[in-house]
Amino acid sequence: MPRQARKVSELNIYHVILRGINRQIIFEEDNDYLQFISILKYYKNRCDFKIYAYCLMNNHIHLLIEHSSTNMETIMKKIEVKFVRWYNTKYQRVGHLFQDRYKSEPINDMRYFLTVFRYINQNPFHAGLESVIGTYPWSSYQEYLALDDSFIDINKVIKLFTDSEECINFLSTDSNIKCMEGYPQSGISDKDALQMIRERTGCDSTADFQCLELFARNKYLKMLHQSGITIRQLNRLTGISRTSIEKAIKSE
Repeated sequence: MPRQARKVSELNIYHVILRGINRQIIFEEDNDYLQFISILKYYKNRCDFKIYAYCLMNNHIHLLIEHSSTNMETIMKKIEVKFVRWYNTKYQRVGHLFQDRYKSEPINDMRYFLTVFRYINQNPFHAGLESVIGTYPWSSYQEYLALDDSFIDINKVIKLFTDSEECINFLSTDSNIKCMEGYPQSGISDKDALQMIRERTGCDSTADFQCLELFARNKYLKMLHQSGITIRQLNRLTGISRTSIEKAIKSE
């Protein structure tokens, strides 16, 4: 089936989502988040684009980005390739890290721009990663709080409000409006599930888990599922396909 052409923004502004392949974790530790941000900064200077919001979740990435002379396909390809090369070297793995092409939706009016802006910054709150909006360390919320425009282009956004205080109040007001995806629902949080996986398997990363001998891997998958971790979470946190997980769970 041929790929569908991407919808074009009249404003050259897009909400972009990058996911780990099989929804697996792409940020194992703080240095991984910092490296991705460093790559964003590197290409922001070279490809002349603006970032109005970002959020790096453990297995996916949100960007609110405006391009100019360099098109979005080129920008995202450069970012993905550079990060994957670094990540594969660090974790001694090969192959793809990101799932298929990046997803994007065009922003064609400033009202929806603000909806996406708030959605991205509140993603950690609705995913249960923070109890107070704005405390998660890997989003653009802190740049707006500190009025720091050295990386995030905050001025365009703040001008849409009376002042920066009104902007922060808007960001801090809980909104259930979802953009391109829903929030994950689970009895066990991803953080607790990941801790359980590490403690019970001795694997410190998705790459470690994927290198397990098949019998041991399947035994752990079955045990972890019986402990309350859902198939969707196991898929996301280990990088093992849903089909393989389901087979492991059903095995004797």
